[in-house]
Amino acid sequence: MKKDGLLEDIKSRIDIVDFISDYVQLKKSGQNWKGLCPFHQEKTPSFTVSQSKQIFHCFGCGAGGDVITFLLKHDSLSFHEALTILAQKVGIAIDAFKKDSKSIEKDELVRQGLQEAGRFFASNLKGSKNAEAYIKGRGVSLETIELFQIGFAPSGWSNLLNHMRKKGYSDTVIKDAGLAVSGNKGLYDMFRERIMFPIRSMNGHVIAFGGRAMDSSMPKYINSPETPVFKKSETLYGLHTGKNAIREKGYVLIVEGYMDVIICYQYGFRNVVAPLGTSLTPGHLQKLRKLTSEAVVVFDGDAAGISAAKRSLPLLCKNNFKARLLSLPEGEDPDSYLRKNGGEAFSALLGKTQSVIEFLFSASRGGRVETVREALTLIAQNADSLAADEMLIELSGKTRISETTVREEFKRMKNRTDAGERKAALPRVSRGDREEYLLLSAVIHFPDKLNYVLSRLDRKDIRDSAVLSLFEKIAAAQDRNNPGDILDGAGEEERVLFTRLSVEPGFDLEHADRNIEDCLRTIEKKKFDKKFRQAELSGDIQLFNALLLEKKKLLEGNKI
Repeated sequence: MKKDGLLEDIKSRIDIVDFISDYVQLKKSGQNWKGLCPFHQEKTPSFTVSQSKQIFHCFGCGAGGDVITFLLKHDSLSFHEALTILAQKVGIAIDAFKKDSKSIEKDELVRQGLQEAGRFFASNLKGSKNAEAYIKGRGVSLETIELFQIGFAPSGWSNLLNHMRKKGYSDTVIKDAGLAVSGNKGLYDMFRERIMFPIRSMNGHVIAFGGRAMDSSMPKYINSPETPVFKKSETLYGLHTGKNAIREKGYVLIVEGYMDVIICYQYGFRNVVAPLGTSLTPGHLQKLRKLTSEAVVVFDGDAAGISAAKRSLPLLCKNNFKARLLSLPEGEDPDSYLRKNGGEAFSALLGKTQSVIEFLFSASRGGRVETVREALTLIAQNADSLAADEMLIELSGKTRISETTVREEFKRMKNRTDAGERKAALPRVSRGDREEYLLLSAVIHFPDKLNYVLSRLDRKDIRDSAVLSLFEKIAAAQDRNNPGDILDGAGEEERVLFTRLSVEPGFDLEHADRNIEDCLRTIEKKKFDKKFRQAELSGDIQLFNALLLEKKKLLEGNKI
């Protein structure tokens, strides 16, 4: 069975409302179903599911698509993994599909290539005395090396490349996996003479690598480029090894680097993750939200560490994380501190973490009033009203400012924050005119009306490129009632607009014909008025009189 046919067969057997109800609590709302979005934090439901269209759309963050899009985004799976799960759910065997190399998604081949590269690097570590000596000199045990699959990329320009080719991988797959790059003389290995840290997804698949130099060479670390299976802003090192401990402990330790994670884990602090050389992102926290809503941010006590910790706080608050902060002595990181002082000393530090309010005042370089406003700005971004209330009480106690005064100032800031977020959350639909969105919406809900609409609508008059592109995709679709046929190859802006209009048409569906005629008439009138103004401004009397005559005929025919 071909992939497209298989996918449509699977989707035809799954009701999107029933499926998403396993992940989100949905309630009937008119023709649709609504719930709290699983992809961002919100208090008022904006996540909408259309049973008739078998589509979901969030009016808060813009996420949208069909049942497979939901599973891909929610569980961070490859397309092939998601397809397999859905097939199993509806009892469809896809063994033949798995064996057909032509129908396996490119990202699956990339994933397999990365697994093979991981085995290659691991075997090379055992064969290199210098690499083994380096990693053991960093205090990493054999058991930990095996658990984290730490490896070594030997010197030379094509060691991995030649190995992958012998294993049957094409140059295209090797390059797509971020294992080789192009130069003047062709492809060469991305990683050379570096300790290799496989980066794994939550389900354990190798999706990228981090390579560390063993000497003072710069850059000290090199990470894989983004690939079909690796998004840096959504990936946390150590999440696979730490996920069970995070659930059990009820909180996550957020550290800075690979070795911090590895040594923390080795010393028994297994609920630990690290972003990949970048600041925390919403994508990181969405992953963590599935496991916990509490975090301890561990940072170096110097100015750079304090600054990094401060940058993480607004994001943690926005994503409704209860955060505490652990400051290490200056010049120390978790790796060095644990190896020097041991697990017991680190546990003692964990018993002395600071709340967000305590941290802001200890790290403040400004006056008390400025710090209070900084704290209130953070609290105003917290989606959890109970957590915000606790922070307000703590702030009042810390500053000895009356709780009433603190709450009044907080209310003003909160109103400004909420207004700004509501404005930022609105999908962009301002480039064109309202009528073209309503016409597109009518065609999405009644595809049989497309030919009539396009016969009356000059495509050059459509101002929004996403609207025009969707009109063209609907016209070209084999099945205009199938969102998958329309959205295949669509860009993000087109997808957001399509799913939004699918769940909120913007007009009464019972009066579709009236809506279409009203919109077409308004567009024609705007177009005519524009011509009329241009003739008036140009002083072209002949054109002006011709347009007056045309306007008279149109009015008599009630067309404008």
